[in-house]
Parts: sequence; C-alpha cells; structure tokens
Amino acid sequence: MAQIYADLRFAKVMGGRSMASQALEAAFGMNEAESPFENTQPALAGQDEDGAEPNPDWQVTRSLQDSSREHASEQGRLSQELRVREQSLEQTQLELAWAREELQRAWHEGNISQLELDRLNTELRRVTAVLGRTEREVQEVQGRLNNSESTVALLRSCTAIDCCPSGWLLYRGKCLFISSEKKTWEDSRDECEKTYSQLLVTKSWSRWTVPTFLKNADVPYWIGLQKGSFPWYDYGWLEEEDPEGEGASEAWFWVDGSLYERYVAALPLPKTPVLWHGSRKCFKSH
Repeated sequence: MAQIYADLRFAKVMGGRSMASQALEAAFGMNEAESPFENTQPALAGQDEDGAEPNPDWQVTRSLQDSSREHASEQGRLSQELRVREQSLEQTQLELAWAREELQRAWHEGNISQLELDRLNTELRRVTAVLGRTEREVQEVQGRLNNSESTVALLRSCTAIDCCPSGWLLYRGKCLFISSEKKTWEDSRDECEKTYSQLLVTKSWSRWTVPTFLKNADVPYWIGLQKGSFPWYDYGWLEEEDPEGEGASEAWFWVDGSLYERYVAALPLPKTPVLWHGSRKCFKSH
C-alpha cells in the first residue's frame, strides 16, 4: 500500500487531483472534501512537501542499506569460496591418506625385500663355499684321472711291444715292481694303490713260477696276502689255522678280496698272523 500511495502521490498533476486520486475517491464513495489527496501537492525529488532538504537520517539509512547489500554479497562470495576450499581440503586429506598407505606398503615390501636379500646372500655364500670345495675335488679327481689316463696310455703302448712302465719288470704277463725301500705291509699296500697297482697276488702261480731271483733272494718281500677275522665264514677247509689257538675264526685273504686256498698256494706262508717283513712288490697286468 505504501508503494501504491507513493505512486499515486507522485502521479498527481499540478493544480489539481490526479486521475488516480479521482478513481480512488470514486471507488470508496468519497467526495472531494473527504479525499485524503485534497491538499496534497507535488514536490521535487530530494525535497519534502515543504521544499526542504531530505533528512540526514534517511541518508544514513540508505548508506547502511548499501553496506548491508555489499556485506551480503561479500558473505555469499566468501561462503562459496569456503565451500571450494573445504572440498579441496577433503581431497587433499584423501590424497594424504593414500600417500601414507602407499608409504606403509612400500616400507613393508622393503622389509620383506631386505629379508629376502639377506637370505639370498646367505644362500649365495653357502653355494660359493660348496662350489669352491667341489672345484677342489674336481681338480683332485682330474689329477688322478690324468695319471690314470697316462698309465693306461703307457700300458696300451706297451701292449704292442710287450713292455712295462719304466722301472717295472715284465714276467709271465705281469709287470712287477720290486722296491728297495723297507715298509710295513700296510704302507706297501697303500703305496701300490697310489700307482694303481696292488701287492702281488700269486694264487695262479706255483712254487716254480716265482722268479728265481726272488726265490734265491736273501731279502723277503711282501705279497698281497693278509690274515683277517671274518666270523661268518666256515674256515675248516682253509690252508692255515690260527697258530695261537684252535677253532679261531681267522683266515688268509688276498688283497683282491678272494680267500686263500690250499691248492693254489704259491709261496710258503709262516705260521704267524704277520707276513714276511721286507720291501714291497707290486704288479700290474696287461
């Protein structure tokens, strides 16, 4: 109504009532005397009805209204910016949580990798030690193989010309090596084995088969015969019996593992567990 009133007020023509005033008077059944617009006069903008300057309070109110609108606009802008910043903060927090999770996973995998690396290093050291030991064994076996191949090659070369290695004597298909060094029976056996031979086994020889220079020698020689105790054999048919007691479970054995039998005896054996003292005598067969 205030706005309508103002419109009607400023719509009144100079020197009389406006058409709007007349219309309202007619609508409410008022005459000219009762009309509230009877004495209303138009006034210039910026002045009141008496032509005076506007009230300063009105100017302050207008300024406050303008400031209020500006503050409301600024508040809306700041609220919008706050929402944007909050969304950005939430996104940053999510990214930080993801980064922490990735860091934790990487740290865990790093620990596992370090443990695996330590295990592999330990295994590498073990395998390296085994490899070094194996290489030494291979070198040793290779050396023995080379010696064996050299011996075989030498023997094969001797087959065509009926010879023995240097320092050996060929006798009835056997290469004999007669040592001048005095050793025990065990040392003589070991020395023969180092040259891929063995102490002389004479089970296929008769007394007359033994070389004359050995039968007539004043120095006794070891042969490949030894006395041992093997209780699971029946010794009633063996050549020798224990000189220290009857029924003892001991017998004579060749170094090739066969039993010494009476009918193949080649050399006279003493009635003692220990064979002849003296030097060693090895043989090699073609």
